[in-house]
Amino acid sequence: MATLFGARLEEHASRDAALAVILPGLEMSYSELLARVRACATQVARARLLPSETVGITIADELAHFVSSLALLSLGVPQIGLPTYEPIPKRLDLARRLAVTRVIVADPRHALPGLQALPVAVDAPDAGARRAPKPVTSDPDVPGIWYASSGTTGEPKIYALTQRMLAWRGAHIIRSEGGGAEYRTFSPVSIEDPLSKNRRTYCAWAGHASVFQSRTPSPPRSLQEQCTSLGVTCVELTILQVSDLLADRSDMRRLPARTTVYTTGAMVSPRMRSEFEARFGVPLLVHYGAREFGRISADTPGSGDYDTEATGPPVPWIELEIVDGEGRTVPKGEVGEIRVRSEHMIRAYHADPVATSRHLRDGWFYPGDMGSLTPRGGLRVHGRGDDMMNLNGIKIFPAEIERVLEDHPAVKAAAAFPKSSLIHGDIPIAAVELHEAGSIGAEELMSRARERLGLRAPRKIIVLASLPRNAAGKVVKRELASFVTTGT
Repeated sequence: MATLFGARLEEHASRDAALAVILPGLEMSYSELLARVRACATQVARARLLPSETVGITIADELAHFVSSLALLSLGVPQIGLPTYEPIPKRLDLARRLAVTRVIVADPRHALPGLQALPVAVDAPDAGARRAPKPVTSDPDVPGIWYASSGTTGEPKIYALTQRMLAWRGAHIIRSEGGGAEYRTFSPVSIEDPLSKNRRTYCAWAGHASVFQSRTPSPPRSLQEQCTSLGVTCVELTILQVSDLLADRSDMRRLPARTTVYTTGAMVSPRMRSEFEARFGVPLLVHYGAREFGRISADTPGSGDYDTEATGPPVPWIELEIVDGEGRTVPKGEVGEIRVRSEHMIRAYHADPVATSRHLRDGWFYPGDMGSLTPRGGLRVHGRGDDMMNLNGIKIFPAEIERVLEDHPAVKAAAAFPKSSLIHGDIPIAAVELHEAGSIGAEELMSRARERLGLRAPRKIIVLASLPRNAAGKVVKRELASFVTTGT
């Protein structure tokens, strides 16, 4: 019996001219993609994989990674991405925690010490691989893909999505984005990043086309050029990429009117949204979620009525509540803890009862963020609950400081964090990264913050050449304390 994804790919391949992958100079149908997936699965199956075995993928090439991931899904073999951009010790530690002993590689140089490399070639499908190998298991409710959290607050948490979960998310998310016959999604982030990989996986389930960046070294192409030449209809950008696009004046063309642009995250300033639409001619839509849970809230394409203070309304296929410390729902407009639940959500973290009890309680998932509902029903995220600062009894969320600072056109990104004081509690400090060095000083930013925030303003602002970030682009706030200590 075929796996969910194996059967789904065969179904898509039976449709004439159904495009699966688009690259500069190459369009690949689902039948062509299926041939490569089967060939890759045949290569991997020769290793005689066990039903309980998790296999790593360490492949930077987007197409090769995509094909290898779909091959493992078609075999029913659990997988975990071990990104090439992560340090080898970090990859090995993740492999150890999941008892990974074998890793699929396309480039022998990416083999990891102590782990068996399973080399695959996806560009020349084996003519003999006309049939899919027999799956190791076709159970849709066993782990399909393992993931690790970003780990910005400590050791990454590990969780799994089953094939049924991936299919359910893919159906809902792509449909909510207006997925149709011409739907083509593009993420200018490496497929080794879980968010980018999930988008491609969801698109494969829905039977639409994923757009990849060029596989050969070539001059960089602007987002406008890529969307125009490759017919992109849906783009997902990080906040940092949006900020860089607004600062880049090398290509002032607008995006095609058919292109919908999303950005992920909890904090997108109204200024950024208005500047983006004025510059590129299309709105910047926002969605918020958690890797473990999926999408929680999102703007709706085409509605033309966006709440710039919110991350969109809760998506209709989940339940959301804002609750106090006793688990009671709070009135609209009042800040409380966000909790959500859905039909197909994770139930536990791998070998981590502490994280499980903290985030999964009584059938609800608690992302750890504080939020409120706006009068129009949108979700406003105020930041991490454990990031809240208490200055002489005044509760301050880093997000409110960061929003004010990032609303200045000279500021590329801001991060607020506390400095502990025995007398005052948490003294708020902020670090900023500018678009252009020297374009504004700390004192001018401090005056702006005091004017808008009053007692909630940071007591010190540090201007850095760049904020420390992890591989996923998230600011690592725990590293900022050293700049306060040293005074640099």
